[in-house]
Amino acid sequence: MQVKLTFETTVFDTQIPSPNINYVPQPPMNNMTKLIWGEEHGNHQQILQDMPHIVMYLTLRLDSDTSKEEFSFPSTSLVLNKKLVHVSYWKESEHLFLVSLPAERVSLLHLKNMTADLVRTLRFMYKSLDRAFCQAENVPRLDHFFSLFFQRTVRLSILRASTGRGAEFYDACSSHLIDNLPGVRWLSLPEDVKTEIDTILSDLEALDFAELSEDYYETRRLYMILGTCLFYKGYLLANHLPKEDLIDVALYCRHYYLLSLASERIGQLVIWREVFPGYHLVKDRSPSRDEYSPPEARYFLLIVGLKHFMLCTLLEAGGCTSKAVGNPGPDYIYVDQLKACLLQLEMLDTSIEERLHTSPNPCLSCADWFLPSARDKFQSVVNSVMMSKLQTPKKALISDHQTSLRTRRPSPTRSSGGSDNGSEGVGETVGFHSTPELTRKVGRRESQGSGGSEGSGGSGSVLKIGKKKYTLPNPFNLGSLRRSLSEREAEDVYKTVKLTSGSENTLFHYIYLETVQGVFISPTHREVEDLSGSIHPLLIQNFHRCCLSIRSVFHQTLVEERQSDSTCKDYAGLGPVKEHGVLFECSPENWTDQKKSPPKMSYWVIGRLFLQPQPQEFYVCFHDSVAEVAVELAFKLSFGMPL
Repeated sequence: MQVKLTFETTVFDTQIPSPNINYVPQPPMNNMTKLIWGEEHGNHQQILQDMPHIVMYLTLRLDSDTSKEEFSFPSTSLVLNKKLVHVSYWKESEHLFLVSLPAERVSLLHLKNMTADLVRTLRFMYKSLDRAFCQAENVPRLDHFFSLFFQRTVRLSILRASTGRGAEFYDACSSHLIDNLPGVRWLSLPEDVKTEIDTILSDLEALDFAELSEDYYETRRLYMILGTCLFYKGYLLANHLPKEDLIDVALYCRHYYLLSLASERIGQLVIWREVFPGYHLVKDRSPSRDEYSPPEARYFLLIVGLKHFMLCTLLEAGGCTSKAVGNPGPDYIYVDQLKACLLQLEMLDTSIEERLHTSPNPCLSCADWFLPSARDKFQSVVNSVMMSKLQTPKKALISDHQTSLRTRRPSPTRSSGGSDNGSEGVGETVGFHSTPELTRKVGRRESQGSGGSEGSGGSGSVLKIGKKKYTLPNPFNLGSLRRSLSEREAEDVYKTVKLTSGSENTLFHYIYLETVQGVFISPTHREVEDLSGSIHPLLIQNFHRCCLSIRSVFHQTLVEERQSDSTCKDYAGLGPVKEHGVLFECSPENWTDQKKSPPKMSYWVIGRLFLQPQPQEFYVCFHDSVAEVAVELAFKLSFGMPL
């Protein structure tokens, strides 16, 4: 139906400013967005001028009869000037927060999650929506806040529709799901590196040295450090904050592009502001003699960045420390100590970079490799490499630091036949120009395991020799194999993890959310960039869109479980586990051969929700040739992870 909406602007008791107030511009943040986006900043402004978008904070004026009823405000869609527009709502007491964006820029489900993140970030910055919208001094700040929000929405929608396949495309595709997960992207590190980082942060949080000690000035400390979290190029390396505080800080950093800025390189960054973390301001806890009650205190966020490191610190003023009066600025002693901490962490820069540039662990495969035509070409390339390697003397083969156990094993094919001639495959393959580059590419494809179809035309005997010599045996019985390999090659055998079953690695992508720690594990940007192709980037994009829908199903399941009265449930079937999966079939875009139908490839996107002992979510994408059990994949991925 056609509906006419009328909005009336009134003056509240909190004195909303009149339009003739001179807004104070904030050039530093605008300059930062120009630094990150470059010339695209102006294009986003132009697109916003022609795009219907709005944020409103409304007061509901209800009569006495209807005010007693409970109103629900679901998300809606409407046609505005022949354009489909989505509207999301958030009700808070007698007020209504409303966000609207075009359907071509964002989906309705994504908009609902974005609205919830906006509300949480505003509460973290201003304590409540009322304080944010109904105080005159916040008007220019909110203008800038929502300007960044709309510009980021436009930028992500442009990147998702682009033909680029770099790190920015991966960020845009994954934002469907990643931005709405109650966790932060975690980068697992070697145990010695992680221990060193935790030790440095713990020493900082102790505040028992130099000018931070109470004995130094014989007065109370100005602030107490509640916890810290450390980022490197946008990845979380260590966290000493409660989960809720970590998510609040991460949302704030993401909204103001601080994580993106650290991915580039920071000369020096210092941010200081008062915040209102909900975890410490909850007042409805049941009073108990044994329960800790937070003090009447004020909280401040101090962020210091240096090069690719960014250290976020949550400070408390009050309680056992001095009370903060007025609007205190950042104390230089605390800023200097955080800088010194980052300078101390710089010695680990090389180890962290090595972790970012190592081969995927667990191993990943590219979807294009499973297309019939691509598999034939790939098999031919592998056969050619096998022939050249087998003709090389054994000593030279072992001493070559470019070689790898995974690159020498041929990839088995499920289709009949295979490659007819190895040398022809090299000529047909585009992008493989040298043996080292080929070795790196093939290493991404190979799985931990071997076997496959019997024979492959003229090169069948060569393949048999290769399989027999380089088959990956039981990982607990590598004695004979280790004697014939170099130390580095043998070490790769132990370190490599393959999640999927069968002879081939059929895993395309995964996300594992650990709700207790508030972190999630997923492939790094470098790992995804190395798996380029025609359909694999589209698979990554579709994976995150599908997982967003699956997660909404899980959320509805949790709501129904909480509403039920069964406190002592007798779980049947899957027990306290929920699973949802979708089977997709895809083919290359812009297929030009009219005589042949485009090749097709099928894959699964499966999500699994574990309710006990704590809610955990696992999403995986793999080829449909091998039946996988999501619970086994999740166990393999999470077991032994140094969280």
